[in-house]
Amino acid sequence: MHSRSKAQIRIAKSTDSQAILDIYAPYIEQTAITFTSRTPTLGQVTRTMSDIKRRYPYLVCEFDGEVVGFAYAYRVRPQEAYRWNAELSVYINPDFHGRGIATALYTALFQLLKAQGYCNLYAVITLPNEASIALHSHFGFTQCMVQRACGYKLGEWRDVLWMEYRVPGAADPGEHGVPLPLDELNANDVATVLAMASTLLNNAQ
Repeated sequence: MHSRSKAQIRIAKSTDSQAILDIYAPYIEQTAITFTSRTPTLGQVTRTMSDIKRRYPYLVCEFDGEVVGFAYAYRVRPQEAYRWNAELSVYINPDFHGRGIATALYTALFQLLKAQGYCNLYAVITLPNEASIALHSHFGFTQCMVQRACGYKLGEWRDVLWMEYRVPGAADPGEHGVPLPLDELNANDVATVLAMASTLLNNAQ
């Protein structure tokens, strides 16, 4: 049945908040993949999405109208000197693992972040997580640091791996200035990126 589904990668909307929460909550409550320990309210999810979208892409993947995964970028640290950097996150409904959804979401996310002018991308991965390491390695991330026993969740101290990616052709900040908000990119260019990622995913089904 799933093989006949039609997939779409698009910008997240406030009306996606419940679906996003439904995907994210089990990761919070049952795993150490995220260090978030308290499940947010629906209002908190909506507000966080709105905050992220002021500067960064926040994407969802739909199968036949059902949101089954999401990915976004966010600031690494608050100081202005870090503003050309972004940390990436992706979460997929476990029923849809192994379908290429994370790859399609990241394909669009990378293109949008590059167009905005971001230079360095980071992934922060709770160990062990071979699937996440493989995903980021596929996109050219390299391992740069392990923080030992830096987070305590579900009764254990957890190690965290940092992976990094330097965007090819990233210019000196003096040349291209501050990264553009997503809504300042050409709308047709954004639509093309999302359509290409959707086609990639549909072809993989």
